[in-house]
Amino acid sequence: MTTELLLSPSAVTWVMAGYVLAAGSLMIAGGRIAQAVGYTHAMTLGLVLFGLASAVGGAAGEGWVLIAARVAQGVGAALMTPAAMARLSAAFPDEDRERAYGIFGMIMGSGTAIGLLLGGTLTQFLSWRACMYVNVLFVLVSLIVSFVARDHGVREPTHGRGWWRGVILACGAGLVIQAVTQAGSPLEVALFGTFGVIVLGGFFGLDRNSASPLVPFSLFRNPARRAAYLGLFLWGVATITTFVSASTALQHKHSLDPLIAGVLFLVYPIAIQVGLFLTRCLGTRTEVVHIGVGLAVIGAGQVVYALSEDGLATLIITLALMGVGTSQVMPHANSAMNRDAGTHAGVAGGVGTTLQQLGGSVGLALPVAFATVTAHTTNFAAGITALTLVIGAAVVLWPSKRTTNATKSQETKEQHA
Repeated sequence: MTTELLLSPSAVTWVMAGYVLAAGSLMIAGGRIAQAVGYTHAMTLGLVLFGLASAVGGAAGEGWVLIAARVAQGVGAALMTPAAMARLSAAFPDEDRERAYGIFGMIMGSGTAIGLLLGGTLTQFLSWRACMYVNVLFVLVSLIVSFVARDHGVREPTHGRGWWRGVILACGAGLVIQAVTQAGSPLEVALFGTFGVIVLGGFFGLDRNSASPLVPFSLFRNPARRAAYLGLFLWGVATITTFVSASTALQHKHSLDPLIAGVLFLVYPIAIQVGLFLTRCLGTRTEVVHIGVGLAVIGAGQVVYALSEDGLATLIITLALMGVGTSQVMPHANSAMNRDAGTHAGVAGGVGTTLQQLGGSVGLALPVAFATVTAHTTNFAAGITALTLVIGAAVVLWPSKRTTNATKSQETKEQHA
């Protein structure tokens, strides 16, 4: 792709980051629009936009066309993802909810690694353009399945007001991420960072004083939802950057074909299945405990990766640990953030997915930011990520431990009484 479209290193970064930024920063606005027009209609619109953008990206003859198509894919994802999660929440409100979100989290977590396998196969035997065109097939299948479902969510037209503030949020997030990627130029870092903070401050000021805020602060009063949001953000930081750097190492440093590199990534979805099986065998705990344990296991994978990112065995161990950790974080975080959200289900899911995608943007920017500090950017970024994940796991688990101890104490008092 780089050779055919004559892409600069900065353009290559935006081919990856353009989608992540658009999808992440517009997800909350997408959730609001989904509430206003109906989840089924919003999902359909997002799928159609994603399919059209994929077709344009596959036919791109210039780098800017491909980047624009990737951004358009992100916009489509911002519409369909919160709508899909809200439909799932409405379809399984009671006892089947945990199992449904377990399957949903497994698909989301495995999809990234399986996508690398499929991408490697298509690139090796056809062209990188096939990686874009194949999405059109997925969109057609999804539209058919969505139509057959025939579920009808309740529309809330008033919730569509103020969606434009989501665009301000997207611009602010984009400026901040761009500042992180300009580590070699202090002036650009200062300019992009300052403008980004100003724009984000303007968004929060407008949203806080609005009669219909884009991000209702009531969503953050639930401790389990706060843990879910933190878990999704840290999962994004660790996973996306590791997949990109590991894929590069397998193909360039180990001289493996794209297909073989993709096959090795199957360790990740297999480990997810192993983690889910162990959860069923050992018994379930609270969602918060699963999220905290999962973050700790992913952090352990990052420690292994930081010690030696070039070794083939190291990459396999890292992917295995991250898969087991993902099996704990994704299904339980997705369930916790949508539980008891009521009419804000679309926004609740949008906030979580926004944090997940923005975490991915931060993860992609970390190696670039450390490039001026050390030559071992991947190791350094993995080490910082590991430390962050361990701290995040402690933050998640500590309130859970206090709550459990308080509950046991109360039960003891009641027994004595």
